[in-house]
Amino acid sequence: MLKNYLKIAWRHILKSKFHSGINILGLSIGIGFTMLIGAYVWSELQVNKQLRNADRQYIIQSNWKDPNMGFNLTTVGPLAKALREQYPHLVANYYRWDGVTSNVSKGDKVFREGLQIGDSTLLNMYGFQLVYGDVRTALSEPFNLVITEEKAIKYFGRTDVVGETLTIESFSGSKHDFKITGVMKKPVDNSVLHLTPENDNQFYIPSVSIDYFGRTMDAWNDPYRVGYVELQPNVKPEDLQKPMQDILKVKSPPQFAENMRPYLAPLKNYYIEQNNGLVKNMLYTVSFIAFFILLMAIVNFVNISIGKSATRIKEIGVRKVMGSSHSQLIIQFLVESILLVALATVFGFGIYTVAGPYLSDVLGKQIPTLGSFPLPFLFMPLALIVLIGIVAGIYPAFVLAKLKASESVKGKLQSVSAN
Repeated sequence: MLKNYLKIAWRHILKSKFHSGINILGLSIGIGFTMLIGAYVWSELQVNKQLRNADRQYIIQSNWKDPNMGFNLTTVGPLAKALREQYPHLVANYYRWDGVTSNVSKGDKVFREGLQIGDSTLLNMYGFQLVYGDVRTALSEPFNLVITEEKAIKYFGRTDVVGETLTIESFSGSKHDFKITGVMKKPVDNSVLHLTPENDNQFYIPSVSIDYFGRTMDAWNDPYRVGYVELQPNVKPEDLQKPMQDILKVKSPPQFAENMRPYLAPLKNYYIEQNNGLVKNMLYTVSFIAFFILLMAIVNFVNISIGKSATRIKEIGVRKVMGSSHSQLIIQFLVESILLVALATVFGFGIYTVAGPYLSDVLGKQIPTLGSFPLPFLFMPLALIVLIGIVAGIYPAFVLAKLKASESVKGKLQSVSAN
């Protein structure tokens, strides 16, 4: 029976090619662009969510009585390590890093690159995957180096480069070969490797090599280091407030202990909450735009469908004379409407697939492919098809189908209101 309904619906679509095409095109554009905006919002909300134990990961930030003494974004270098060593029942792990820029070369290839010098806990603590190399040992020795696939191709033209070396210049002008011990699969956006938009380090060096660059992460009078901690299960960030203040009073100079108030910011929501929720407010705005675009597309689709249905009164009468029941006509109109929406949704997927890479280039970040969305997302288009199809088809289905056969054959539209 459903097959017959679909056949009749398809014939009607082909019979009214222009009308059907306009209706499908308008709705498909609305669906396609809504999906693009929705995918962007979804990808922004996923930042930091895929880190290992994301619910227990925090970044140490600082409030200063005198804002000229330091940044909100950073803390004193040794604090994260001291918390782990002195309060292991509260802190499960820590990571600190210092960002520098230096000349990196391989043969005649020389580029200025951003380097992230950090603790050896980087890979295991956050679950970053290596395409080549061992995550347990890749950052364990001096002058080891982990790079991304992108940088491996840039310098070597391939990604299997474990065992190769790159020459990195220190601030004093000396040069040293760093052995590549790991090639990292480029991770999704996160606030560990990409803390700020300007921070795009793709070279990761263990902290045991920091002396080569004339830097340190163990100075209690240096408040310009980035520090993270992973809390033990069931530990709240407030539980670390007093321990942090106690450590500062003992270890740091008095001017820091008196002026600095460190606190833990949850890493899971850090990206969208930073800068007074700038990203979150922007996501609300673009989400409203997406909703408005889809709403206008639906209203346009429904209006055109209702307008077209008024021209089918004689057809309804003929079908009633031929023996079609009221319920059969209702089902037929709903099937036709749902089929139109389904076709528009398919074309909307096509628009998303074609326009996605261009939007990625404009935004400078990867827009998810259709296959990368979680399984529950696949049910949303189905729900959309049924919902819009019913809304658009409900007028001809339940109003026009009620017309008497004799009046329908004569095309008496005014009789609709009387029924």
